[in-house]
Amino acid sequence: MPPNIPERFSDYSCADYFDSDTFTRGVWHEPSQLWVIVPADKVAERRELEFLVVGRPGCDGIEFGYRKGLDGLWVYYPIGREFRLLAPNVAELVVGWFGGSITV
Repeated sequence: MPPNIPERFSDYSCADYFDSDTFTRGVWHEPSQLWVIVPADKVAERRELEFLVVGRPGCDGIEFGYRKGLDGLWVYYPIGREFRLLAPNVAELVVGWFGGSITV
């Protein structure tokens, strides 16, 4: 386990988030007035889903995060109880989100 990942999150492939000062401080999206990527103190584990939430698009309870035992950044749609792979890592999610190539 990389040293920056809190032990309680060691089952998630989330080193790209926890090894980055940029992402652990959070990424603010000015047009939507929202933390697309939340600061590290706001990261939450949804144990019932085996999902580590690190962000959100701001609608319908949708969340961005890591799935236990799987690589990449995922989106969770609570209405349909569905997961979809969004990006290989948090940096590509942010670039795609800000650039408009990634949507939910």
